[in-house]
This record gives sequence, structure tokens and C-alpha cells, in this order.
Amino acid sequence: MRFIKNILILVVLISSGAALALDYKDYEPLDKIIAIVEKDVITEKELEEALLRINESLQGINAPNQPNKAEIRKTVLEQLIEKKIIGQYAEQSQIIIDSEQVDNALKNIAANNNITLTQLKESAQNKGGLDDLYEEVRFQLTLRTIKERAIYSQINISDYEIKKFIEQERLLHPDQYSISHILIKKNNTNEEEINQRLEKVLVELKSKSFPDVAKQFSDGPFAEKSGFMGWFELNSLPTIFIDHVKGMKGGGMSVPFMSDNGYHIIFLNEIKNTSVKEKIFSTQFNINQILLKKNQVTAESDLVSKLKIIKNQIVDGLPFGDAAAQYSEDVSSAKESGALGWVDRNNLLPEFQVELDNASNNTIVGPFKTSAGWHLIELIGKRDKDITEESQSLTARLQLLNYKAEIRYKDWFHDLKQQSNIEILTDN
Repeated sequence: MRFIKNILILVVLISSGAALALDYKDYEPLDKIIAIVEKDVITEKELEEALLRINESLQGINAPNQPNKAEIRKTVLEQLIEKKIIGQYAEQSQIIIDSEQVDNALKNIAANNNITLTQLKESAQNKGGLDDLYEEVRFQLTLRTIKERAIYSQINISDYEIKKFIEQERLLHPDQYSISHILIKKNNTNEEEINQRLEKVLVELKSKSFPDVAKQFSDGPFAEKSGFMGWFELNSLPTIFIDHVKGMKGGGMSVPFMSDNGYHIIFLNEIKNTSVKEKIFSTQFNINQILLKKNQVTAESDLVSKLKIIKNQIVDGLPFGDAAAQYSEDVSSAKESGALGWVDRNNLLPEFQVELDNASNNTIVGPFKTSAGWHLIELIGKRDKDITEESQSLTARLQLLNYKAEIRYKDWFHDLKQQSNIEILTDN
């Protein structure tokens, strides 16, 4: 027994000696804790990696405009502290962002950059930051969820605020007006002759295009260009023109009006709203609905069978509205004989979108299943509606919401941070 014990001691000594004989370069220094945030810590390695990412993003910025290293270090440490606090708050609030949500967000990022999801991941991988990308997207989704629950729900945006916001945007990005012009000069001719020429022009405009008449009869400097003056902001037009152009629509023509030079006629070719890049259209469906809700008593196969019987009754002549009023379990639409009216495609559940995209007008669609239950739909019509103005209002609402939310979030996070136990263990 003593022999075995001595052998074990010898092995331990040899092992210890071998370890001591290794070069110092084979050892990595222990990661140092630089801050404690409640039950979590921030290490020197975390900070250095974050600083490296920031420094890479600052490359190419002129030196005079770059913050100094101490300021950058302090800012990055504050960002890491914020992430730790938000992460712990999300955990306490049972806010969980799963992999599917992250992947969907990454798909949107890729689509917005006109690349595939694979290309996005490869790009991040080549830069050594795929894990960082996932982590940042997960954090932003977590933060958005917190804001939706704690911030957005407390904010109201009035129609007056939206109107004022749109007006302000139009001041920053004023409308552009395409103007054509006919001038009948006074010169030394008598008033009767001028009036005769004007009458002639007005008669010609009834049967000919404005450019043709302008080219033939206008005394103005733009006659050779068929009267086309160009594109103007309203305030850059001659004062005498503004009042006439202001109330006009594209394709409209003013009545003749007098100035010191003679009679003017203006044709407004087009109005271009520079704050709206292009017209926005959305597919809409005019639909009626019968809904049977899932429950713990009735088997889903029985719900499907019941809807099929109802569908056959409708095909045989029962008005859909009467069937909806009698059978539908969607109380609000059942009162309206199942009518949902014109519904924007983007406001429909994905299952509705698939079914209605492939359906023809005046047909019965279904039965099909959604999270709400089993549906039978009467598709009355489809249309592509110009929702440019609605889109402007929605964009204005979202920008106002985000602006107010950001202000409230700073106050909300300041209070949360004040309640947190934070200890900085090293100068930053």
C-alpha cells in the first residue's frame, strides 16, 4: 500500500513540474470583471470586443470629428450596462424572443438590402460577427417588445398632430408644379384687338391641345417650347401666378388673367409631391364571413362538416347574409349579415391571404382554418386601391409615435437604472 501511495505522489509531482515547465505564452490571463449589474457581470473581454466593433464602424471618419478613446469607452460601457438591465427586465417580465422571430427579422433585413438571408449570414460570418448579429437582432426585438408593452400603449397620437406633421413635411419637401403658359401681349395694339386674339386662343383651346395652341399663338418666351415653363415650387412662381395655381389640379387650366404684359393662361400639367416617392397601392377584398369557433366540446371535423352543409345550402339558393346571421359565431359581423366590407390584404391573417389571392369574384371560399376557428368566405370583389394618403397618415403616426416613445423610453430606462444595483469595478 505504501508503495502505491509513493507512486501516486511521484505522479503528482511530475505532473506539477510539467505544468510549471510550460511556456508562459500557453496561459491566457483570467478575464477581469469590470462591472456588476444586479446578478450579472460585464467583463473586460466583453468591453474590448464591443470597442473593437465600434472602432471598425468609426473607420473613415475624419479624426477631428471622432470622440476620444475615453468617451468611446464610457459610452460603450453604458450600452453594455443597458443591455444587461434590459435583458434582466425581459427575463422578469417573461419576454422571450425565439429563433423563428430572429430569423424573420433577419429575412426582413436581407430583403431591405436586396440580398438573400444566406448572403446576409455569409457576410456576417466573413466579418466574424454572425453571433453578434443574432445577439443584436434578439436584443432589438426584446427592446421593441418592452417598448410596445410599457411605452407605446401609454402614448396617444391625435389627428391634429398627424395633420400638422404632414404639413411640416410638405414645407420641408414642397410640391413641384409643372407649368405651361400662354401670353397675349398688349404691345401697342388696341384693347379690342387684344380681346379678339384672346377669344381666338380660347376657341382654339376647345379643339386643340394646350401645347399646340401655345406654340402657334403665345407671345411669351416659352412659345417655342409649346409653352412649357418647367417645374416650380409654388413660392418660386411669379406672385401673380400663385393664386391661380394654388387651387388647380393636374390637367387643369386657369381662366385668362391680366397683368401689365397682357393676358395670361396657365396650364398645370402635373403636381409632384416630393415627400411621397411614388403612388402606393394595396389589394383589398370585399368579403362576407361565416365563422365557427373552435371549442373543447365540438370536434373540428364536425365544424368542417357543418360548414360544408351550410355551403351547399348557399349554393342551392340560401343568401349568404341569411346563413351568416343564422350560423356565424362572429357576433359583430353576424349582425351585419356577415359583412366585413372592404378589407386591406395586409390586415388579413396569412390563411385569408392565401385563400383569397387564388379565388375569383362572387365565389364561396372555404372552409379553411385559422387561429380564430373555421371560416366560410363570400368573395364579392377585389380591387387595388390608391392608399398613398392613408400611407402618409400612417407614416406620420409611426414617426410621431417613435419620437414620443424615444423620449418616454429615456425617462423609463433612467428610473429602471436608478433602481438597479450597478457597481463599476475599474476606471473607464
